[in-house]
Amino acid sequence: MNIQHGFAGPYGAVAQHDQPGTHDLDLVRIARALWRGRRLIAAVGVLSLVLSGIYSFGVARPKYAATTLLVLKQPSDPVTRQTVGIQDLPADQTDMNTELHIIESRGLVLDLIDELALAGDPEFNPVLRRSAGSTSSSLRPTAVALEAEQLDQVVRNVRDAISARVQRNTHIFSISITSEDREKAAQMANGLARLYLQDQVDTKFAAAEDAVRWLSQRVGSLQQDLAASEDAISGLKARMELTSVEALALTNARLKDARARLADLSQKARQAESNAQQFDQFRQSGDIAAIAALTSDAELSNLLTDQKILANASQIDVRLGQIEAQFHTARQRLVLQLSALERSVDELEATVATQGDGLAQLHQLEREAQATRVLYETLLSRLKEASTLRGLQQADARVLSAAAAGTYQSPRKAWIMLLSMLVGMTVASIYVLSKQFIHSGFRTADELEEATGRPVMGQIPVFPVDDRSELVQFLAQHPTAASVEAIRNLRTSLLMSNIDQPPQVILTASALPGEGKTTHAVALAQNLAGLGKRVLLIEGDIRRRTLARYFPSTSKGGIVSVLAGEVSLSDAVQHVPALVADVLLGETSQSSAADIFASRRFEELMKTARASYDIIVIDSPPVLVVPDARVIARHADAVLFMVGWDKTTGRQVAEGLRQFELAHCGVTGMVLSQVKPVELARYGYGETNPAYSRVAEGYYSAT
Repeated sequence: MNIQHGFAGPYGAVAQHDQPGTHDLDLVRIARALWRGRRLIAAVGVLSLVLSGIYSFGVARPKYAATTLLVLKQPSDPVTRQTVGIQDLPADQTDMNTELHIIESRGLVLDLIDELALAGDPEFNPVLRRSAGSTSSSLRPTAVALEAEQLDQVVRNVRDAISARVQRNTHIFSISITSEDREKAAQMANGLARLYLQDQVDTKFAAAEDAVRWLSQRVGSLQQDLAASEDAISGLKARMELTSVEALALTNARLKDARARLADLSQKARQAESNAQQFDQFRQSGDIAAIAALTSDAELSNLLTDQKILANASQIDVRLGQIEAQFHTARQRLVLQLSALERSVDELEATVATQGDGLAQLHQLEREAQATRVLYETLLSRLKEASTLRGLQQADARVLSAAAAGTYQSPRKAWIMLLSMLVGMTVASIYVLSKQFIHSGFRTADELEEATGRPVMGQIPVFPVDDRSELVQFLAQHPTAASVEAIRNLRTSLLMSNIDQPPQVILTASALPGEGKTTHAVALAQNLAGLGKRVLLIEGDIRRRTLARYFPSTSKGGIVSVLAGEVSLSDAVQHVPALVADVLLGETSQSSAADIFASRRFEELMKTARASYDIIVIDSPPVLVVPDARVIARHADAVLFMVGWDKTTGRQVAEGLRQFELAHCGVTGMVLSQVKPVELARYGYGETNPAYSRVAEGYYSAT
């Protein structure tokens, strides 16, 4: 793909331009390209304007919009809110937007469709619209009767007609309906607002009903629980014969005193036991003095101090026996007292434990019964309030302004027409610029020379003939035509390419068919003959044999006959008076054309032709299609490579040149053929190619 980057001279040698910015896509070049395409841009703009006008005034259905304003308000009865759990007024933008989604919800839309019979309206039911109103109003379907898919379509169409939004920084929101009928739009807007308010009331009433139902069930359950608690309290009192709290406190005091006496008596018993053990130890050891000190017995002490008595030990033993008996008696008494007191403590502890547990259980039952009684009375009161107020529910919104007949909304004819015209002109401008700057072929000699590295010897416009047979006559009758002058310029460039030894055998070649190669070969032969030269035109493309279409054949043989030795060259050629040259046409052959041109006979033919003619022009087949051109090029002094203007791609040209290089046949020069002057001027090359612009008027004939 090539981007236009320069301009070539009108003919012959390439005119190099070193102007700054010629290799850039600048704004000036873009503006010039748009100016050259102004007619197309204007035409497309006018066409878009006309088509949009037809659509706006004749095809598009007018739309009317009606708007209902709603304002959210606080519920008038706070008791109702507290009783049945109704939510407070939405306070932030999120909640307000939630209300808008509720308005546009499928449920409310279905209610609106049923209320206004929109399922039978062709505006919203595409099936009825396609039937062109064949369904009578009495037979129009309802939302229930529609199939699911058709109903979904109706719902979508109605929802598309609804627009709800919140007024900024307020609790006011609007419901707008767009319809093809003014009154219908107002009815839909007011109907949807009414359904929304009714939905709020129904929602609250349903919540109240749920609350009453729940409270009734809960109150009944609490009543049963309270009765069960009271029965349990009565049964416990009768079963345990519980005393008062004061009696329990007195029993606790007695238990405390008994425990204290038990502790004191236990201490005395332990002391008595200890004394008895010491007494036994001292008696066994015979330490009477220690026993006297332990027991503090005066009599024993007197016996120990009386010398007479000491001689009589029997009295001491008697006293010791008495003391031992006293210890035993005291110990027995203490054991009995301790046992009795322990039984008394156990009995008191059992009594306190029993009475305490019963009293605690009683208190627990009484607390539970009291809590149940309070909850029961509270819920019973709420139940009575809810039952009374459930019929007093109100919506949280009210209609601030009902919708009137709809106002015109669309189509906006002026905007549609203006935008359509601008879009059309933009598209046309893009097309013009794309044609100007984006192309795969070559449009200037500079492009071709830069891409190939070979000189461009000519730029040949399209010959203004309708048929190939008219070419020779045109060349003879219009010697000053632009295309003929271009051939003459090509002839000059070719002959001057080697002044010392001008080429005698000239081969015209191309990459692909249809690039004007044969036409230019005929025109070049005629132009060379005009110099008084003996010129022979040989048809080297014997596969297609298109040269016969330019003039009728009068000879009895052709190139194949000459190579076969059936006729001589002089007998095979035919002289064309209008061409002022001889022509050797091609013939069909069973052998390969490449083999024929590679044969020694063809080499001998070329030697004979060189001796008989001043210049020989050979028309060869496309080099990318068959190898014939490369074989013939070995006998040529100059090879002209034809490139179709804005047609042959760079890759095709490069591959064609590479084929000649592989055959060691150099290409003398390039020819930009089939140039279209009108398009050339349209693309902005008329200024640097005056031969194709109005500047050349007076120098070339009209054709």
